[in-house]
Amino acid sequence: MSRPLQKVIIGVVIILCAISVLGWRFLSAAGWFTGIRAEVPAECHDLASVSGPEDIAIDQERGLAFVSALDWRAVMRGDKGVRGGIYVIDLKAPQEKWALAPVTPNEPADFKPHGISLFIGADGKRRLFVVNHAAGGNAIEIFDVAQDGALTHAKSVASPLLVSPNDVVAVGPDSFYATNDHGSTGLGSKLSDLLLLRNADIVYYDGNAMRVAGDMLLFPNGINISADGKTLYVAETLGAALHVYSRDPATGNLTPRDYTRLGTGLDNIDVEPDGSLLIAAHPNMIAFMSHASDPKKLSPSQVVRVVPGTDTGGKAGTIYLNLGKQLSGSSVAAGYGDQMLIGNVFEPKILVCKQSKEFKSF
Repeated sequence: MSRPLQKVIIGVVIILCAISVLGWRFLSAAGWFTGIRAEVPAECHDLASVSGPEDIAIDQERGLAFVSALDWRAVMRGDKGVRGGIYVIDLKAPQEKWALAPVTPNEPADFKPHGISLFIGADGKRRLFVVNHAAGGNAIEIFDVAQDGALTHAKSVASPLLVSPNDVVAVGPDSFYATNDHGSTGLGSKLSDLLLLRNADIVYYDGNAMRVAGDMLLFPNGINISADGKTLYVAETLGAALHVYSRDPATGNLTPRDYTRLGTGLDNIDVEPDGSLLIAAHPNMIAFMSHASDPKKLSPSQVVRVVPGTDTGGKAGTIYLNLGKQLSGSSVAAGYGDQMLIGNVFEPKILVCKQSKEFKSF
């Protein structure tokens, strides 16, 4: 065998080995090798919805659930004129009367909502913050909230730093943090996923300017904050981990405090009145991607409860797990009393379940 041919063969072997390693790493991170031995059931019933009730924020005092919904499959197909909406559920009404009431204003005209966050000021005034993937560029829309949940558009916040915003958490009437689930868009985002690059970040807007507040994250998704405003939680989907940051309320600066791998593709985070977290998750991201392109293909749904420790540590466990027949592609679990509302990315329904305080599985 000639030396040039030997070099070619060695080069091909090296390339094939590299592709195999990269493929194994991605499939492992995406849950391809994760086996679900048994479901963790809950007492649930369906609540009819428009397609894609992806995020839910609950006003515990007024008993209102705000739902961010968008027909994501229509967006993925490139359909023209797709406009999402914000809806309200009156949780004070008997459950059999729960229904989604539209409260979306006409402004902005191009409205493709994603993550949402409700801010309640010391004076009781409410504002709803919404990630908007408008054709003209990503923005965070801020709405004033009336007593009945009706929305009035207050302002839009846009910045080149909002590269690929996924979720938002409000920390003031005009200030917020947002997650960029990727550091780039298009082919760059796909390569980032395949190579598991930690090039995504958290941005902070103080009401005047935006800056990067945290970086080196792998598909950061859900974001939320403790009641005292001193602890920030960020969920990684491909990283399958929960990041905990100490926050300086005066400056907005974040300091990494804790990091916990939960072994599942974490999505949105809901902070309960008792300080515990409800996190919806995708145990198998490969199945979720298949479900995105074909509604007949099921994607497992999971809800994880996390009870943070005083400083670090704590405990976590699964309180709901379904192979996808009851609900596919869970994206949020928001608690209200002993109930939780589980939203999803694509299906036209919300699952209303009895919320277990017991850690049934991990």
